[in-house]
Amino acid sequence: MTADDLFFTSIARLGERYRSRDLSPVDVVDALLTRIGEVDPLLNTYMTVLDEQLRTDAMRAERRLLASEEELPPLFGIPVSIKDNIATAGARTTAGSRILRDWIPDQDAPTVTTLREAGALVVGKTNLFEFAYGEAHDDHGAVRNPWALDRSTAGSSTGSAAGVAAGLCWGSLATDTGGSIRVPAAFCGVVGLKPTYGTLSTAGMISTSWSMCHVGPIARTVEDTARLFSALSGQALDRTLDVDLGSVRLAVLGSQPSELIDPEIEASITAAYDCLEAGGATLTPVALPDLLLVRALLWTIASAEASDIHRERLRDHRDLYHPAVRARLERGQAIPATLYVRAQRVRRWLVDRVNDALRNADALLLPTSPVLAYPLGARMISVGSSEEEVGQAVTRYTPLASLTGRPAISVPCGVSSSGLPIGLQLVGHAGREDQLLRIAAAYERVAEWHVQPPNAIVQRDMARGT
Repeated sequence: MTADDLFFTSIARLGERYRSRDLSPVDVVDALLTRIGEVDPLLNTYMTVLDEQLRTDAMRAERRLLASEEELPPLFGIPVSIKDNIATAGARTTAGSRILRDWIPDQDAPTVTTLREAGALVVGKTNLFEFAYGEAHDDHGAVRNPWALDRSTAGSSTGSAAGVAAGLCWGSLATDTGGSIRVPAAFCGVVGLKPTYGTLSTAGMISTSWSMCHVGPIARTVEDTARLFSALSGQALDRTLDVDLGSVRLAVLGSQPSELIDPEIEASITAAYDCLEAGGATLTPVALPDLLLVRALLWTIASAEASDIHRERLRDHRDLYHPAVRARLERGQAIPATLYVRAQRVRRWLVDRVNDALRNADALLLPTSPVLAYPLGARMISVGSSEEEVGQAVTRYTPLASLTGRPAISVPCGVSSSGLPIGLQLVGHAGREDQLLRIAAAYERVAEWHVQPPNAIVQRDMARGT
C-alpha cells in the first residue's frame, strides 16, 4: 500500500473500504501514527497527538464494525484533528499559549462531541497562532508548509491546514475570524469552509472576537469538506454535489483602485473564472466597497473585541504572552468606544451594500489571498509595488465574508511557477452552504487542482521509496 493509496484517499473511499472489510480502523490508525511520527517532525502540525486514546477508540470502532451489520455513522473511523483552541475532554487545550499550557477541559466542545457521535476518531490537537491571534508562540514554533518547508502556512489554523495537506488526518476542525481557515487552506492547497456565522456552535472555543468567530472544517476536497460540514451541522447534503453550471450566476469583483495582487495569483484566478464560464456559468462584475476599508473595519472590531476578551488574562499574565500578541492586544485596548461603535455602524452599511451587489448572484468569486505562501519568519511582504505587514497582506480578501457573516470557501485553483498553491474563494448567501459547496465542487471537478499532493511530502516519500 502506497501513501497515496491510503493517506490521500477520500473520506468516502475510506468509509467504503471499512464497510467492505478491506481495511479496519486499527489498520488505519496504526499506519497514520507511524506516518505522523515520520512526517510531523518536519512540519510541526500537532501540539498533542492523542495516540493512546486514538488506539482505544480505533479498537472500539473495529469491534463495532465486526459485530454488527447496522448502518454506520457518516464519519465512522475517519481520523480528524482539532485546532488547539477548541476544548477536548481529558486532553490539553492550550490555544498555543503558555498561559493555558496545563489546561485540560473536563468536557468536549459541542462541535467535537458532534464529530465523535458521527464516528470520527480524534487524532490530536493542531498547532496555531497564540490564541489564534498574531503568530505562533516560541514555545511551540511555526508550522512548515508541506509544499515548501521554508514557507509559512499563514494563520491561525496553520497546523490544521498543513496536517490535512500532508496526509496526517482526513480533516480538521478549525476556526476563522478574519480568514484563519481560508488563507491556510489556500497556502496548503486544500479546501477550507467558513460557514454562515452562528451555524456551528462556538461554545468551548477560546474566542478572539465575539461577533466574528466561526468554527468550520478543512479537508482535501470539496466533497470531504461537505461530509464534515454535513455531520457538524446536521444538514443533509446531496453527496454527489451536482449542479448545472448553466444555471449558476456568479459575481466577480470589479476593478478597485487599491487592488494589489501577485501576478501569478491574478492569472490563476482569471483562468478559474474562464473555466467556470466555459462550463456554462454566467459571470458578472459587481462593485463592492473598497476592500482596504473592509479590512480596516475588521481589524478595528476584532482588535477591540479581542482586547476585551483578554482583559483579565492580560492584566494577570502579561509577561506570558508572545510579545507580538501582547502588543496587538494592548493596541486594541487603546481603541475608543466611539470608534468601535462607529465601526459597527459601518459594518451594517457594508452588509447592506453586499446584499444589494449579490442580490442576483448565487456566489461571489474572489482570490483567497493576494500573495503566495511567504517565507517562514517574514514580517513584511511585497504586494505589487507596495510592502505590507504579512497579517494585513493575507487578509485583503477574506474580511468581507467575516464581517457580513456569509459562508465562504477556499478551493485550490493553481500552483505558482515556484510550486506554491493558489486559492480561489467563493462567498455565498447566508444559510446556503449547500449551494456554495455545489458550485465549488463543480469547479473542482473540472479543474482537479486538488489531486496534486504537496511537493515536499512527495519528495520525502520518493526519497524513502514509498
